[in-house]
Amino acid sequence: MNLRAAMPLAEWTTCNAALLATSGADAPVDDLAPLGRLIGSARVVALGESSHQIREYGLLRDRILRFLIQECGFTVYAAELGTASGRAVDAWTRGGDGDLDALLTPHTGGYPSQSAEGRDILRWLRAHNARATRPVHFAGLDIPAAGGSLVPVLEAVARYLADIDPRAVRHARTALELSAPLAGGSGLASARARLGLDAAVQDQLSTVLSQLLNRVTVMREIYIDSAGPTVYEDVVSDVWAAWRTDQMQRAMADLFDGKPDAADLSARDRYLADSLLTLLDRSAPGTRIVLAAHNAHIQRTTNPEGTSLPRVPMGHALARRLGNDYVSVAMTSSGGRTVKNSPDPTHPAGMRQYATDAPAAAPNSVEALFAGMPAAPAMVNTHALRAYARQHGLPEPTRIRMDDDFLPVPALDAYDAVVCVPRTTLSADLMG
Repeated sequence: MNLRAAMPLAEWTTCNAALLATSGADAPVDDLAPLGRLIGSARVVALGESSHQIREYGLLRDRILRFLIQECGFTVYAAELGTASGRAVDAWTRGGDGDLDALLTPHTGGYPSQSAEGRDILRWLRAHNARATRPVHFAGLDIPAAGGSLVPVLEAVARYLADIDPRAVRHARTALELSAPLAGGSGLASARARLGLDAAVQDQLSTVLSQLLNRVTVMREIYIDSAGPTVYEDVVSDVWAAWRTDQMQRAMADLFDGKPDAADLSARDRYLADSLLTLLDRSAPGTRIVLAAHNAHIQRTTNPEGTSLPRVPMGHALARRLGNDYVSVAMTSSGGRTVKNSPDPTHPAGMRQYATDAPAAAPNSVEALFAGMPAAPAMVNTHALRAYARQHGLPEPTRIRMDDDFLPVPALDAYDAVVCVPRTTLSADLMG
């Protein structure tokens, strides 16, 4: 008997991927039913992207978010935004005053923390909440200003301590003073600034942040009696954010100085994961969260030693804690334009962003799986693809695109699904 040879993975993907509509956000959502079945009753769904500032990812995320909120009962939208800034944005999405663009642009002059399409999602959320019987909350999960400044968290902590524990204010004020020379539009700028800062000053900053963390944790009961548990937990989160930011900046400075340690580089991802898990713990039963973050943050797998990538991404910590209650959906593309991040010490963010052509799909990349797909976004269930590949002993993809390069990732283990759009363009913020 002649048995037909196993299909290559790209052919299997062409036969089995679900096609997604390219129509507007308010169009019928029948095409998203396969995603709904994949998610099932999961409590957290992470929507990734291979680059920030890509228009098509933002539009597709908008459509999926509306589907998850309106059809699946999700009640929180979380993103890569500082926790303190996220509280202000949450108030705005529920009818509060303020200017959204100002809330989302780091005071140090860096890039907006959400793309034009991301800001449109928040405007829709505000309109949705104005008429919804159960408003959707927004949550920032990140360290402040992507690691560029301690001001957003420590100013809030200082105001809190002034009423509750005035003697402890000195810790926050000293940390603000010591960190002022490091302020930038991102952790990249701050880490480079550390290379020129006296080691004794850096050590003093780390020490005073540790003292502040000790103070707000050992005084827990007294602080809660004075201001209540909700405010107290926000303050603790802000102090942890400052401490993790300091550690991340140190690790990145070591990377620039030729002494990388991937374990230390995980400080930011650990804070992201802890923020989301704390949010779940503090939320009402039945809370379901949509999380928007980079593919490199949401992967379920760790990164190998010897690389400059964080050893433990946020998604790995979430997968270990939540199991099947965590679903990770990566987004990538087959071509078009993407973002190139070029280091520039003169820019407030420590880099400039340019438009460039997306690299051609490498033979061992996730993107190569979609070579035969028509000109429409497509989603593949990696569980099914992985089972097929291992049943037939076929080589699995080992890389996924990040900006204009590729990252080593065991993609079929790292993500529960991959969505590929045919061609990408840049966000309205970075047209080119």
